[in-house]
Amino acid sequence: MRWPAAVKFIRENALNEIFGGAVDEAGIVCQGGMYNVTLRALQQLGLADVFGESRIPLYVMNVTYPLVPEEITGFCAGKRAVLMVEEGQPAYLEDALHAILRRADLQTRVHGKDVLPMAGEYTGEVVLAGVAGWIERVAPRGVDTAAVRDAHERLSAPKRRAAELLGQVPARPPGFCTGCPERPVFSAIKLVERDTGPLHVSADIGCHTFSTLPPFNIGNTVLGYGLGLASNSGVNPLFARRTLTVMGDGGFWHNGLTSGVANAVFNKGDAILVIMKNGYTSATGTQNIPSSPTQFDYRARDMSIENALRGLGVRWVRSVYTYHVAEMAKTLKDAMTTAYSGLKVVIADAECQLERQRRLRPVVAEKLKRGERVVRTRFGVDEDLCTGDHSCIRLSGCPSLSVKPSSDPLKLDPVASVDNGCVGCGLCGEVAHAAVLCPSFYRAEIVQNPHRWDRFLDRLRRTVIAWLQPREPEPASAARAALPSAQVHREAA
Repeated sequence: MRWPAAVKFIRENALNEIFGGAVDEAGIVCQGGMYNVTLRALQQLGLADVFGESRIPLYVMNVTYPLVPEEITGFCAGKRAVLMVEEGQPAYLEDALHAILRRADLQTRVHGKDVLPMAGEYTGEVVLAGVAGWIERVAPRGVDTAAVRDAHERLSAPKRRAAELLGQVPARPPGFCTGCPERPVFSAIKLVERDTGPLHVSADIGCHTFSTLPPFNIGNTVLGYGLGLASNSGVNPLFARRTLTVMGDGGFWHNGLTSGVANAVFNKGDAILVIMKNGYTSATGTQNIPSSPTQFDYRARDMSIENALRGLGVRWVRSVYTYHVAEMAKTLKDAMTTAYSGLKVVIADAECQLERQRRLRPVVAEKLKRGERVVRTRFGVDEDLCTGDHSCIRLSGCPSLSVKPSSDPLKLDPVASVDNGCVGCGLCGEVAHAAVLCPSFYRAEIVQNPHRWDRFLDRLRRTVIAWLQPREPEPASAARAALPSAQVHREAA
């Protein structure tokens, strides 16, 4: 009885919406979340105005389950064709639309994935192209298809022109933010795998899922938010050595504490859990969680991951600052080789870089406004020392770490370079040290509103560096001009 009651409630409360239009032989059916992007596409094609009045009728499914067959057949009756704008795959709604219309003996043609992409995000550009293609294919009466085609051509021309001018721009896969505290953990795992061989890693939902992509390619399974350790409990007994699970602190509080940690302790699991303690549910917008460093006054402030673990009986817990790559690698090796049998938890502790920058920027701006001293840390690459093998890039994948042509004519390979996006996290140098790479990274401090002592140190350092630098050899003609005539004679002889 619940299904008919739900359908009745949807229909009686008009949860789904129908927007009429002047064109009566075609219409668009879309999910509620697709309404804005669909209407925007119609506006750009000249088929709707800025107030949302569309010439093409729209049936907006604000409730996509259960469907209301009477609403669908009532909207499609008398129409020659409809377009189903459904983001995602499989095309459940499009298939259901076919079934409902055929049962009602309506021969309305249903378009969907034939003019829109099968999968992927339905951005404004994607929906614009799909709607324009559908209009041109269906050619409903009262719509100037040539004008629609011209509008689409005009809107897409700048991108085509840019592609002609720029050539083929390499695709950039999604990845961690610049300075993300989770990147060093996977750099450490790569260093561990260099000694132990590939590890089985049960991944989880969160920012750290980017580790499954280049340059890390770490992660064998992904189940659900906070369910990495629960899934790992099913595969860990099948391996000859311990396996690894990576979980975010948001996933830990959401699901991992009960389904993962409590389950592993209760069943005496012998796996390794790495918890990314960045302080927020970062992947969905840095919402606060019980262990966030700052809380509202009406929330508890004394909840910690460490206390929760110990309260459930976890005895092997290590907390490591994530940017210390060598220490993180050593801790992971200890967890792999320790004689202790039971769940081992490594807490990778460092604040989300995005939230940290949001917190620091107004503070720094206020200090500069007051004329106070501010020090910013940046890293760079010494071209003379860089070997050009780019191992540092493969082991960190930092977006601010790139390559550029070498100024040395004897070096054919491009050298590593740090661009202005650097936030000074120091991962590049830590990776180079932990992996024993070339010592080409240097750390620089940019001092704004310097004190007298800063200016004195700067002059002193410049003087010492000038003394230590070799002097440029003078040209032979200038040296001869400086010698007495007798000496010039002897030089020439």
